[in-house]
Amino acid sequence: MAACGDLDFIGDTTLPTADLLILPLTSSAPVAPTATFFVFNDRVTTRRLLHADAFNSLYLEVRFPVGSLATLNGNPLGPSDSVRVTLDPEPGGFGVTVSPNGLAFAAAARPTATFVFAAYGDISIANGSSYGSPVAYAQALALWYEVTPGRWRRVSGSAYTGNDAVAGTLADPGTYLVAAPR
Repeated sequence: MAACGDLDFIGDTTLPTADLLILPLTSSAPVAPTATFFVFNDRVTTRRLLHADAFNSLYLEVRFPVGSLATLNGNPLGPSDSVRVTLDPEPGGFGVTVSPNGLAFAAAARPTATFVFAAYGDISIANGSSYGSPVAYAQALALWYEVTPGRWRRVSGSAYTGNDAVAGTLADPGTYLVAAPR
């Protein structure tokens, strides 16, 4: 019998980690720091995580629109509420864990995330892959959300933006990666 992580709902596609070609950071990439901050429901909150280099190269930008906070631990959040949010970058690659886990985002005002890999994305990982070239690999990149340990679902509507970046919406707190299917 299959483990729960191996089950898919009808119309839902998940892949195991081994079936994803995850975008790594180059070996020279400075670490982007973890950020903890308050998101206010009555105004836009934007947080940028930067590489600690001479140019402050952008790693990730997350934008929380007005009204993006729906509930915290099942309790409804109103327009004057705020929640302390943490963005923890994925070591060695392009990804982030968003917390707290008990937070739910409003369906009509979900946060957006944009990962920029122009300075430190190692797209040479595509060499020898089914993509044939780093450009083809970059164009196939999207955001993936970890639905259960080791199982990932592509974030609906996420895609390569054409500017050495991948963008998409965050449906829930949890772990997100920039990757393409192998």
